[in-house]
Amino acid sequence: MKPYRPSNKVPGTGWVWLLALSTLGGAVVGGGIAFIARWIYLLLIFPALMGFTSGSATTVAIKKGKARSPLVGVLFGVLAGLSTYGAYHGGEYFFTRQSFAKEIEAELGQDMEPAEIDALMDAFFQEQTGSSGFVGYLKFSAKQGLSIGRAGSSSEGVPLNETFTWIYWLIELAIIEAISVIMAKSAAEDPFCETCDQWYGLGQRIGMVEDDQSEVFLKALEADQIVQAATHIQPRVATIPHLEVDRRQCPGYPQEDVVLEVQRYSENKKGEGKRSPVLLGMLSHRQNVQLTEAISTSQTPNPKPDTNEPDTSPET
Repeated sequence: MKPYRPSNKVPGTGWVWLLALSTLGGAVVGGGIAFIARWIYLLLIFPALMGFTSGSATTVAIKKGKARSPLVGVLFGVLAGLSTYGAYHGGEYFFTRQSFAKEIEAELGQDMEPAEIDALMDAFFQEQTGSSGFVGYLKFSAKQGLSIGRAGSSSEGVPLNETFTWIYWLIELAIIEAISVIMAKSAAEDPFCETCDQWYGLGQRIGMVEDDQSEVFLKALEADQIVQAATHIQPRVATIPHLEVDRRQCPGYPQEDVVLEVQRYSENKKGEGKRSPVLLGMLSHRQNVQLTEAISTSQTPNPKPDTNEPDTSPET
Protein backbone atom coordinates (compact mmCIF):
# COMPACT_ATOMS: atom_id res chain seq x y z
CA MET A 1 0.00 0.00 0.00
CA LYS A 2 1.49 3.29 -1.07
CA PRO A 3 1.29 6.23 1.37
CA TYR A 4 -0.93 9.16 0.45
CA ARG A 5 0.93 12.25 -0.73
CA PRO A 6 -0.78 15.60 -1.47
CA SER A 7 -0.27 16.83 -5.03
CA ASN A 8 0.77 20.33 -3.82
CA LYS A 9 -1.51 21.91 -6.45
CA VAL A 10 -3.31 25.20 -5.83
CA PRO A 11 -5.67 26.43 -8.58
CA GLY A 12 -6.17 30.12 -9.31
CA THR A 13 -9.45 30.23 -7.41
CA GLY A 14 -7.66 28.69 -4.44
CA TRP A 15 -5.32 31.68 -4.16
CA VAL A 16 -8.32 34.02 -4.26
CA TRP A 17 -10.11 32.13 -1.49
CA LEU A 18 -6.97 32.00 0.64
CA LEU A 19 -6.12 35.68 0.27
CA ALA A 20 -9.69 36.78 0.93
CA LEU A 21 -10.49 34.67 3.99
CA SER A 22 -7.02 34.75 5.57
CA THR A 23 -6.90 38.56 5.56
CA LEU A 24 -10.52 39.68 5.70
CA GLY A 25 -11.59 36.87 8.02
CA GLY A 26 -8.69 37.61 10.35
CA ALA A 27 -9.51 41.32 10.36
CA VAL A 28 -13.14 40.68 11.27
CA VAL A 29 -12.26 38.25 14.07
CA GLY A 30 -9.52 40.45 15.52
CA GLY A 31 -11.69 43.56 15.38
CA GLY A 32 -14.53 41.71 17.06
CA ILE A 33 -12.30 40.54 19.92
CA ALA A 34 -11.01 44.11 20.34
CA PHE A 35 -14.60 45.30 20.68
CA ILE A 36 -15.41 42.66 23.33
CA ALA A 37 -12.15 43.39 25.14
CA ARG A 38 -13.47 46.84 26.05
CA TRP A 39 -15.43 45.06 28.81
CA ILE A 40 -13.69 41.71 29.32
CA TYR A 41 -10.57 39.97 28.04
CA LEU A 42 -9.71 36.41 29.07
CA LEU A 43 -5.96 35.91 28.99
CA LEU A 44 -4.82 32.92 26.91
CA ILE A 45 -8.47 31.93 26.23
CA PHE A 46 -9.14 34.73 23.78
CA PRO A 47 -5.86 34.09 21.90
CA ALA A 48 -6.86 30.42 21.58
CA LEU A 49 -10.25 31.55 20.27
CA MET A 50 -8.55 33.86 17.76
CA GLY A 51 -6.31 31.00 16.63
CA PHE A 52 -9.25 28.66 16.17
CA THR A 53 -11.32 31.17 14.21
CA SER A 54 -8.43 32.21 11.96
CA GLY A 55 -7.58 28.54 11.40
CA SER A 56 -11.22 27.82 10.59
CA ALA A 57 -11.31 30.64 8.03
CA THR A 58 -8.17 29.29 6.34
CA THR A 59 -9.59 25.76 6.40
CA VAL A 60 -12.75 26.96 4.62
CA ALA A 61 -10.58 28.72 2.03
CA ILE A 62 -8.53 25.56 1.45
CA LYS A 63 -11.61 23.41 1.01
CA LYS A 64 -13.46 25.86 -1.21
CA GLY A 65 -10.37 26.67 -3.28
CA LYS A 66 -9.21 23.03 -3.46
CA ALA A 67 -5.73 23.95 -2.25
CA ARG A 68 -3.89 20.70 -1.54
CA SER A 69 -0.45 22.05 -0.65
CA PRO A 70 0.54 21.73 3.04
CA LEU A 71 3.24 24.39 2.57
CA VAL A 72 0.72 26.88 1.20
CA GLY A 73 -1.60 25.93 4.08
CA VAL A 74 1.16 26.74 6.57
CA LEU A 75 1.95 30.08 4.93
CA PHE A 76 -1.66 31.22 4.88
CA GLY A 77 -2.20 29.88 8.41
CA VAL A 78 0.61 32.21 9.48
CA LEU A 79 -0.89 35.09 7.48
CA ALA A 80 -4.32 34.52 9.02
CA GLY A 81 -2.85 34.52 12.53
CA LEU A 82 -0.91 37.72 11.91
CA SER A 83 -3.96 39.37 10.35
CA THR A 84 -6.13 38.40 13.32
CA TYR A 85 -3.73 39.55 16.03
CA GLY A 86 -2.83 42.69 14.11
CA ALA A 87 -6.51 43.54 13.70
CA TYR A 88 -7.03 42.98 17.43
CA HIS A 89 -4.35 45.51 18.38
CA GLY A 90 -5.52 47.78 15.56
CA GLY A 91 -9.03 47.67 17.00
CA GLU A 92 -7.71 48.55 20.43
CA TYR A 93 -5.82 51.50 18.88
CA PHE A 94 -9.04 52.67 17.21
CA PHE A 95 -11.05 52.51 20.45
CA THR A 96 -8.23 54.22 22.36
CA ARG A 97 -8.29 57.03 19.81
CA GLN A 98 -12.06 57.41 20.32
CA SER A 99 -11.64 57.65 24.09
CA PHE A 100 -8.79 60.12 23.68
CA ALA A 101 -10.92 62.28 21.37
CA LYS A 102 -13.81 62.36 23.86
CA GLU A 103 -11.48 63.37 26.71
CA ILE A 104 -9.83 66.17 24.70
CA GLU A 105 -13.14 67.54 23.41
CA ALA A 106 -14.64 67.43 26.91
CA GLU A 107 -11.62 69.27 28.31
CA LEU A 108 -11.63 71.95 25.60
CA GLY A 109 -15.41 72.16 25.40
CA GLN A 110 -15.51 71.99 21.62
CA ASP A 111 -15.51 69.49 18.78
CA MET A 112 -12.26 68.88 16.96
CA GLU A 113 -11.41 67.68 13.49
CA PRO A 114 -10.10 64.06 13.16
CA ALA A 115 -6.79 65.36 11.82
CA GLU A 116 -6.35 67.51 14.93
CA ILE A 117 -7.07 64.51 17.19
CA ASP A 118 -4.52 62.40 15.31
CA ALA A 119 -1.91 65.13 15.59
CA LEU A 120 -2.39 65.44 19.35
CA MET A 121 -2.23 61.67 19.83
CA ASP A 122 0.89 61.39 17.71
CA ALA A 123 2.52 64.19 19.67
CA PHE A 124 1.65 62.47 22.95
CA PHE A 125 2.99 59.07 21.84
CA GLN A 126 6.10 60.71 20.36
CA GLU A 127 6.83 62.39 23.65
CA GLN A 128 6.25 59.24 25.70
CA THR A 129 7.86 56.60 23.49
CA GLY A 130 9.76 58.29 20.68
CA SER A 131 7.36 56.87 18.08
CA SER A 132 4.02 58.06 16.73
CA GLY A 133 0.97 56.36 15.26
CA PHE A 134 0.21 52.70 15.78
CA VAL A 135 3.80 51.84 16.75
CA GLY A 136 3.79 54.57 19.36
CA TYR A 137 0.51 53.24 20.71
CA LEU A 138 1.96 49.71 21.08
CA LYS A 139 5.06 51.02 22.84
CA PHE A 140 2.96 53.14 25.19
CA SER A 141 0.64 50.21 25.98
CA ALA A 142 3.63 47.99 26.74
CA LYS A 143 5.10 50.75 28.91
CA GLN A 144 1.86 50.92 30.86
CA GLY A 145 2.04 47.15 31.32
CA LEU A 146 -0.59 44.48 31.83
CA SER A 147 -2.25 43.08 34.91
CA ILE A 148 -2.78 39.31 35.02
CA GLY A 149 -5.50 38.14 37.35
CA ARG A 150 -8.19 35.51 37.68
CA ALA A 151 -11.45 36.12 35.78
CA GLY A 152 -14.15 37.41 38.12
CA SER A 153 -11.67 38.22 40.86
CA SER A 154 -11.90 41.56 42.64
CA SER A 155 -8.15 41.74 43.11
CA GLU A 156 -6.06 43.84 40.73
CA GLY A 157 -3.93 40.89 39.67
CA VAL A 158 -0.20 40.60 39.05
CA PRO A 159 1.23 43.61 37.17
CA LEU A 160 3.63 42.99 34.30
CA ASN A 161 6.35 45.48 33.42
CA GLU A 162 7.17 46.56 29.87
CA THR A 163 9.49 43.65 29.10
CA PHE A 164 7.11 40.98 30.33
CA THR A 165 4.21 42.65 28.52
CA TRP A 166 6.07 42.23 25.22
CA ILE A 167 6.84 38.62 26.16
CA TYR A 168 3.20 37.95 26.95
CA TRP A 169 2.13 39.43 23.63
CA LEU A 170 4.59 37.13 21.87
CA ILE A 171 3.09 34.18 23.76
CA GLU A 172 -0.38 35.19 22.61
CA LEU A 173 0.82 35.47 19.02
CA ALA A 174 2.50 32.05 19.27
CA ILE A 175 -0.74 30.48 20.50
CA ILE A 176 -2.74 32.03 17.66
CA GLU A 177 -0.19 31.02 15.03
CA ALA A 178 0.21 27.46 16.32
CA ILE A 179 -3.53 26.72 16.26
CA SER A 180 -4.08 28.45 12.92
CA VAL A 181 -1.13 26.71 11.21
CA ILE A 182 -1.99 23.24 12.53
CA MET A 183 -5.58 23.53 11.32
CA ALA A 184 -4.60 24.89 7.89
CA LYS A 185 -1.87 22.30 7.31
CA SER A 186 -4.19 19.46 8.32
CA ALA A 187 -6.88 20.69 5.90
CA ALA A 188 -4.42 20.86 2.99
CA GLU A 189 -3.17 17.34 3.76
CA ASP A 190 -6.67 15.88 3.57
CA PRO A 191 -6.99 13.28 0.77
CA PHE A 192 -8.04 14.74 -2.59
CA CYS A 193 -9.05 12.84 -5.74
CA GLU A 194 -7.11 14.34 -8.65
CA THR A 195 -9.22 12.40 -11.18
CA CYS A 196 -12.55 13.79 -9.98
CA ASP A 197 -11.14 17.10 -8.74
CA GLN A 198 -12.82 16.87 -5.36
CA TRP A 199 -12.07 15.95 -1.78
CA TYR A 200 -12.56 12.36 -0.65
CA GLY A 201 -15.67 11.62 1.37
CA LEU A 202 -15.83 10.94 5.08
CA GLY A 203 -14.30 7.75 6.39
CA GLN A 204 -16.42 4.63 6.79
CA ARG A 205 -15.42 2.26 9.58
CA ILE A 206 -14.58 -1.20 8.22
CA GLY A 207 -13.27 -2.73 11.42
CA MET A 208 -10.79 -2.74 14.28
CA VAL A 209 -7.53 -4.49 15.08
CA GLU A 210 -6.42 -5.81 18.47
CA ASP A 211 -3.41 -3.99 19.86
CA ASP A 212 -1.28 -7.15 20.05
CA GLN A 213 -1.89 -7.73 16.33
CA SER A 214 -1.34 -4.13 15.22
CA GLU A 215 2.34 -4.51 14.29
CA VAL A 216 1.70 -7.57 12.11
CA PHE A 217 -1.32 -5.85 10.54
CA LEU A 218 0.60 -2.69 9.64
CA LYS A 219 3.54 -4.64 8.21
CA ALA A 220 1.16 -6.67 6.04
CA LEU A 221 -0.42 -3.47 4.69
CA GLU A 222 2.95 -1.90 3.93
CA ALA A 223 4.02 -5.08 2.11
CA ASP A 224 0.79 -5.08 0.01
CA GLN A 225 -0.31 -8.32 1.65
CA ILE A 226 -3.92 -7.17 1.65
CA VAL A 227 -5.57 -10.54 2.26
CA GLN A 228 -3.29 -11.31 5.20
CA ALA A 229 -3.91 -7.85 6.68
CA ALA A 230 -7.67 -8.35 6.39
CA THR A 231 -7.56 -11.44 8.61
CA HIS A 232 -6.66 -9.18 11.56
CA ILE A 233 -9.63 -6.83 11.04
CA GLN A 234 -12.62 -7.56 13.28
CA PRO A 235 -16.02 -5.86 13.57
CA ARG A 236 -15.32 -5.00 17.22
CA VAL A 237 -12.58 -5.52 19.76
CA ALA A 238 -12.69 -5.39 23.53
CA THR A 239 -9.18 -4.15 24.25
CA ILE A 240 -8.00 -0.56 24.66
CA PRO A 241 -5.82 0.62 23.01
CA HIS A 242 -6.63 -0.74 19.56
CA LEU A 243 -6.51 0.30 15.92
CA GLU A 244 -9.51 1.63 14.02
CA VAL A 245 -9.57 1.18 10.25
CA ASP A 246 -11.59 3.56 8.05
CA ARG A 247 -12.01 3.60 4.29
CA ARG A 248 -12.61 6.81 2.31
CA GLN A 249 -13.92 6.65 -1.24
CA CYS A 250 -14.17 9.30 -3.92
CA PRO A 251 -17.85 10.38 -4.05
CA GLY A 252 -17.76 10.98 -7.80
CA TYR A 253 -15.92 7.89 -9.03
CA PRO A 254 -16.23 4.70 -6.93
CA GLN A 255 -13.76 2.87 -9.22
CA GLU A 256 -10.96 5.27 -8.25
CA ASP A 257 -8.30 4.42 -5.66
CA VAL A 258 -9.54 4.49 -2.05
CA VAL A 259 -7.89 5.93 1.03
CA LEU A 260 -7.26 3.65 3.98
CA GLU A 261 -6.94 5.51 7.27
CA VAL A 262 -5.64 3.79 10.41
CA GLN A 263 -5.87 5.48 13.80
CA ARG A 264 -4.94 4.32 17.28
CA TYR A 265 -7.67 4.67 19.88
CA SER A 266 -6.57 4.99 23.51
CA GLU A 267 -7.81 6.43 26.79
CA ASN A 268 -6.17 8.61 29.42
CA LYS A 269 -6.39 8.10 33.18
CA LYS A 270 -9.75 9.88 33.26
CA GLY A 271 -11.20 7.46 30.74
CA GLU A 272 -11.32 10.07 27.99
CA GLY A 273 -10.76 8.61 24.54
CA LYS A 274 -8.41 10.04 21.95
CA ARG A 275 -7.39 9.07 18.43
CA SER A 276 -3.95 9.54 16.91
CA PRO A 277 -3.10 8.94 13.23
CA VAL A 278 -1.01 5.88 12.41
CA LEU A 279 -1.25 5.36 8.67
CA LEU A 280 -2.81 7.07 5.65
CA GLY A 281 -2.41 5.16 2.41
CA MET A 282 -3.90 4.45 -1.00
CA LEU A 283 -5.41 1.18 -2.20
CA SER A 284 -6.03 0.50 -5.87
CA HIS A 285 -9.49 -0.61 -6.95
CA ARG A 286 -8.25 -4.20 -7.20
CA GLN A 287 -6.73 -4.08 -3.71
CA ASN A 288 -9.93 -2.58 -2.35
CA VAL A 289 -11.95 -5.46 -3.80
CA GLN A 290 -9.45 -7.91 -2.30
CA LEU A 291 -9.75 -6.25 1.09
CA THR A 292 -13.56 -6.25 1.01
CA GLU A 293 -13.77 -9.91 0.03
CA ALA A 294 -11.12 -10.98 2.54
CA ILE A 295 -12.84 -9.13 5.40
CA SER A 296 -16.18 -10.68 4.44
CA THR A 297 -14.63 -14.15 4.35
CA SER A 298 -12.69 -13.83 7.60
CA GLN A 299 -15.72 -12.45 9.48
CA THR A 300 -18.19 -15.04 8.16
CA PRO A 301 -18.72 -17.74 10.80
CA ASN A 302 -18.04 -21.32 9.72
CA PRO A 303 -21.24 -23.37 9.33
CA LYS A 304 -21.86 -25.88 12.08
CA PRO A 305 -21.88 -29.54 11.04
CA ASP A 306 -25.32 -31.04 10.58
CA THR A 307 -25.73 -33.68 13.29
CA ASN A 308 -28.94 -35.00 11.71
CA GLU A 309 -27.30 -36.34 8.54
CA PRO A 310 -28.23 -39.98 7.81
CA ASP A 311 -25.73 -42.68 8.66
CA THR A 312 -24.20 -43.87 5.38
CA SER A 313 -21.70 -46.28 6.92
CA PRO A 314 -21.86 -49.85 5.51
CA GLU A 315 -23.80 -52.40 7.50
CA THR A 316 -21.91 -55.17 9.20
